[in-house]
Amino acid sequence: MDSAFGEFHPPEHASTWTPLLDPGRSLMALDGEDRVGGVTVAGLDLTVPGGQVPAGCVLGAAVLPTHRRRGLLRAMMVRQLHDMHEREEALSVLWASESSIYGRFGYGPGTLSAHLEIDPARSAFVPQPEATGRLRLVEAEAAFKCIQTVYERVRAIQVGAPERTPEWWRHIFDDREHRRNGFSPLVFVLYESGPAALDGYAVYRLKEKELPGGLPGNLLALQELMAATDEAYRALWRYSLDVDLLAEVRAENRPPDEPLLYLLADARRLRVGVVDGLWIRLVDVPAALGGRRYRSGGTVILAVHDEVCPWNEGRFRLEGDPDGAGCRAVHEVPDLELEARDLAAAYLGTASFHSLARAGRVAERTPGSLARADAMFRWDPAPWCPNVL
Repeated sequence: MDSAFGEFHPPEHASTWTPLLDPGRSLMALDGEDRVGGVTVAGLDLTVPGGQVPAGCVLGAAVLPTHRRRGLLRAMMVRQLHDMHEREEALSVLWASESSIYGRFGYGPGTLSAHLEIDPARSAFVPQPEATGRLRLVEAEAAFKCIQTVYERVRAIQVGAPERTPEWWRHIFDDREHRRNGFSPLVFVLYESGPAALDGYAVYRLKEKELPGGLPGNLLALQELMAATDEAYRALWRYSLDVDLLAEVRAENRPPDEPLLYLLADARRLRVGVVDGLWIRLVDVPAALGGRRYRSGGTVILAVHDEVCPWNEGRFRLEGDPDGAGCRAVHEVPDLELEARDLAAAYLGTASFHSLARAGRVAERTPGSLARADAMFRWDPAPWCPNVL
């Protein structure tokens, strides 16, 4: 992995990835006795519209430069997908280091990720109700005892959010020197709406900079902001933009429908870039489609093409509404025809079937079925994965 990704660590380095790994779910490619490639997977639950679905999370996949283009990555990825199917995991998920690789294995961009930058001096809000709670800075140890409850409240309704075990919390917020990249240690701020009523938190780092003329030019890098209420959301963003001596605030992974845009009095000052976030693959089409809920009631028959997972090849009748869903294999005339990777992109509601059709990636076989499928699959708030997996 280090050789493929250009990350080389000293022998005494203790990786926070290690506790996340399951040796029984890791594969190695060998050339004689030489290790030349590997793939590793961990199981987790992912929030989907209306509930949770078990998923196999591909934490890493790499082949040494000496052994590329020999089919090793494909062999390992296909083997892992078959293993997930045997474990009855409906989905597979990953963050792609290269976006051109995983479509051929049936993955599609299931969430989007927004990068935000703003000059705090240009960050005035439109008039807002006065916050009634309080902000409080706390040490990391004290923060970890309480912020997990906020995350779970948000995760319950945030489609695309994964579960976090204690090992994942330690990994995400590891604060050793090599993780700081010249920034400060992590800073934790809480928003409490009342005594023992924690509704949100923000985690950030600072980097000291000086502008020409001796002016302060510090940078605040927001690592995570989670809020279970609108008031907590507004207060935590206002705090992040009002820290002293700042010239810039950056947030690397935020929801694509970030409400901050509508809080700002001059929204043009917010620089936004959107890229792919969590990639999703339907390992079991009936289980995945039947495991979520739908915005409106309806029926759609999907003809799915899937060379990598042949059990998904066929036609499936999906019947769903806000209260439940069912999906089964049929031999009926399809409404829509598409590849597994494109169904994955639409699964959480990120990609619309209309957009995919206009790109030539979905064929409408029954007039009106695109509109019906979009009315069923779209979801609010927008799908978002709060952390890289």
